[in-house]
Amino acid sequence: MIVKDNALKLDFNLAKSKAYQTMPMYNYWKGWWSENPRNPVEEVIKLLWQDLIDPNDYLEGGFEYWSRVFQDMGSLEWHQDTCESHYINDDYLIADKSLVYYVEVSHDLCGGVMEIAPYDERLNLEAQCKNALNIDTESIERIKPKQNRFVLMDSAQMHRVTRIHKGIRKNLATSIWKQTPKLFQKYENWNRVHIGDSKMEKINWLEKRSN
Repeated sequence: MIVKDNALKLDFNLAKSKAYQTMPMYNYWKGWWSENPRNPVEEVIKLLWQDLIDPNDYLEGGFEYWSRVFQDMGSLEWHQDTCESHYINDDYLIADKSLVYYVEVSHDLCGGVMEIAPYDERLNLEAQCKNALNIDTESIERIKPKQNRFVLMDSAQMHRVTRIHKGIRKNLATSIWKQTPKLFQKYENWNRVHIGDSKMEKINWLEKRSN
C-alpha cells in the first residue's frame, strides 16, 4: 500500500469540471499507451498512475474509473474492487491494483475514514463474504481523507469507508486491469438502472471527449 500527500499540481479544479460532475457510474479507458486522455478525468488518471506502473504489463487492459461523493451519513461496506459485470453474469473478477484520489475534502469533515484489511488473496464471492465477517480489527489500516492525497492498494484487499457524520468527501477511484473485462469490451460507460439493482444500461457520455 502507498499513501501520498500533495500528489498533484493541477492548474484546474477537477471537482468542478463537467467531466467529473457528469461521469456515469462505471467508465473505462484503455490507458495512455493505447490512446490519449480524452477528458480532464483521464488526464488526472495518467498523472496519478504514470510513475506507479509499467504500461507493458497492461497492454491488453486499462483503467476502470468512477467518482464517489460521501456526505449526510454516507458510508461504504467491506468490499473488493471487482468488475461490475459480475452483477450481470456471475463472474467475480478482481482488478490488479486500485487507487483512490481525494479530489475535495471539506474542512469540517467528520468520519469518512478508509479502512483497509491486510488481505490480498483472490477469493470468490462466497469466501469474500465469510472473510468480511472475520476481519481482525487490530490489523486494519485506517487512512483519513485529505485533499490531494492518494491511496494505492491491491484491488483484492478488503476495504470500506466509515460513516460520514459531518462534511463532504469527493474522490476519484480507479482500478487497473491486465485484461479488459467483458462488460467494457462491449461499451465503455455504464449506469445502474436503479441503485441496488443488478441491471445495467449503457450511457452516451457527452463529456467523454472534452478539454
